[in-house]
Amino acid sequence: MKVIVYRVLLGLLLFCLIFLLALINGAWHEREMFVIIGNLLQIVIPCVGCYISLIRKDTAGIKQFLYTGLVTALITHAIKWATYHMEIGIRPSGGTKSFPSGHTSCSFQGALFLSKRYGWKWGIPTLVFAGLAAYSRIYGQYHHWRDVIVGFFIAFFVNKLFVTPLRAPRP
Repeated sequence: MKVIVYRVLLGLLLFCLIFLLALINGAWHEREMFVIIGNLLQIVIPCVGCYISLIRKDTAGIKQFLYTGLVTALITHAIKWATYHMEIGIRPSGGTKSFPSGHTSCSFQGALFLSKRYGWKWGIPTLVFAGLAAYSRIYGQYHHWRDVIVGFFIAFFVNKLFVTPLRAPRP
């Protein structure tokens, strides 16, 4: 019974953290609901990856998740700062820091982690939702297709480097 209570409390804490991060990130100021959903998915998908690793008590998975998250964020933001004043860094709506898409790299980091570490049952739904988050950035005029594609490939190659499939315990 204590384990169930612990998991429910951990889930509620995770939900509150996601809500707070979304509020801080400005997700509630968007006019289009699809863009709001994309903003939330870029936070929810990686949190699900971390939560699944915590529930399974998969310490190697937690380390791999943290490595992929940190490296993906560092690469994405290093490229954003390098292309800040270049034409490739201009958003369709006129802002800056367009290239690559941080929402895409973040959401696909979590989805690809779940897919590679825990299999297709977790991978397929989260990859679909990560695709929705990526498309919401194009739909909302925040990114070009190239930004989203490069964001995906950053997450893909970082996951390729750090994530290993979970092996079933021997009987």
